[in-house]
Amino acid sequence: MKYSPVGEYSLMIQDDGGGMSPEYLRHCLSFGFSNKCTNSSIGQYGNGFKTSTMRLGADAIIFSCRKANRLTRSVGLLSYTFLKGTGCDDILVPVVDYEFDPSSRNFKRIMDRGEKHFSSNLSTLLRWSQFSTEDDLLNQFEDMGCHGTKIVVFNLWLNDVDEMELDFTTDDEDIMMSGAPKIPEERAKVKRLNHMHIANRFRYSLRVYASILYLRLPQHFKVILCGRTVEPHHIIKDLIYRECIKYQPQVGTSVQVDVITSIGFLKGAPHLDIYGFNVYHRNRLILPFWAAGSERGRGRGIAGVLEANFIRPTHDKQDFEKTELFQRLETRLKDMTMEYWRHHAHLIGYQPVTKSLPPAYYTSIAATNDSSVAQATATTYARNSRAKASGVLNSCFNGGNSLNPLHVGALRDQMDYGACSLARRNMRTSLYMPSTPQQTEPCKRRNSGSMIEMRAQKRHNTNGVNVVEIGEERSSLLLCQNMMLKAECSELEAAGQTLRSKGGQ
Repeated sequence: MKYSPVGEYSLMIQDDGGGMSPEYLRHCLSFGFSNKCTNSSIGQYGNGFKTSTMRLGADAIIFSCRKANRLTRSVGLLSYTFLKGTGCDDILVPVVDYEFDPSSRNFKRIMDRGEKHFSSNLSTLLRWSQFSTEDDLLNQFEDMGCHGTKIVVFNLWLNDVDEMELDFTTDDEDIMMSGAPKIPEERAKVKRLNHMHIANRFRYSLRVYASILYLRLPQHFKVILCGRTVEPHHIIKDLIYRECIKYQPQVGTSVQVDVITSIGFLKGAPHLDIYGFNVYHRNRLILPFWAAGSERGRGRGIAGVLEANFIRPTHDKQDFEKTELFQRLETRLKDMTMEYWRHHAHLIGYQPVTKSLPPAYYTSIAATNDSSVAQATATTYARNSRAKASGVLNSCFNGGNSLNPLHVGALRDQMDYGACSLARRNMRTSLYMPSTPQQTEPCKRRNSGSMIEMRAQKRHNTNGVNVVEIGEERSSLLLCQNMMLKAECSELEAAGQTLRSKGGQ
């Protein structure tokens, strides 16, 4: 807002909350005071309001009204310009208070410390703020009703080129950071895609940052920026091939907490050069798109969302304290990223990743006894609870069914929404079926000539699509699903027999 046509911009923040009483406003303006002793709130140091307003501008004036036992109005000034101009050694914060008088239906001055003290504070407020009279001050309450708070930050800071850090003119419905990068041309599609992604825009757009600031919004809560409501953006809805992974850090000697991390590829991968975890603390975003030590190449396009209430944020809420708990979380998220990449990279067009040879029984069990297959696979994923749909499908496509790797992409949609959904329901079962003894050698050896085969097949496919091969691949996919169902049925029957035998005893 501007208070005069030739004046400079000021930043105004207003809420219609409960407001602050005269006593609480003084606590708010005092450094180091905080009565937040519970773990349910994010503020605890007593410096957040002061450091945040002083980061934006040199001066801030606060208007707050509250209706409890009485209806009060209070005005306070936190001014670096005043302290520097008067050479004060101590931090002085002038405050004046008013109380509604039912008999005269007007607000009268509260002069608990005497009229001289009130007049001195009022004189300082009028001299060092944008308001020249007492009536101008009281007029700021007209749009606030009987409860709420209004903060006006003025004398906003300039950047290195003597421009205001905040840009109020580029977008009428947003407040931007000055010097924000320009939107690439339409023809530069990949650059434009990355530029317009929320992971980049939140760095210079207040509207975008506010849209991801809270993990969950109360039903009747909303943020209005430049006259328009900020629509919340849930990053978790931007993820494809999403999985939820439980992490149980040990907090203290006996307390163990459950942290659920949602991880997946961002829509637009693999063209997006964006990755990282969005870490919230008590519903508020602390670290947006944090790399967590992941390698850029092996984490490209992967993002995650989690709420880490077991670690403590720094006083400015822009990072976490570097404790052992935080370091363990960073290591776990890095491992989680690498593990997700190994199992899912092929779903967005990358080559399948194999970090180690499959277990011995993958290549030694003949697919003639369903119960033995079920028993072997159940043993496998009892040790590894993260059996992936991609692992199931890779075993179908790269195993004894001898399907050509070039046709995997052609059936990707069917895999994602057909076999993948089935495999996720049956997380404990995975199949690897060699069809002949010659194909039971390790995966690394079996795939050694895959590049030559792919090139030959590519040349072969230039003459057209082999419809017969595609039909065979679909049939093989159905056979694979059928085997999975049989294995699951065998496992359930065995469990049923065990229960019946125990019941008989």
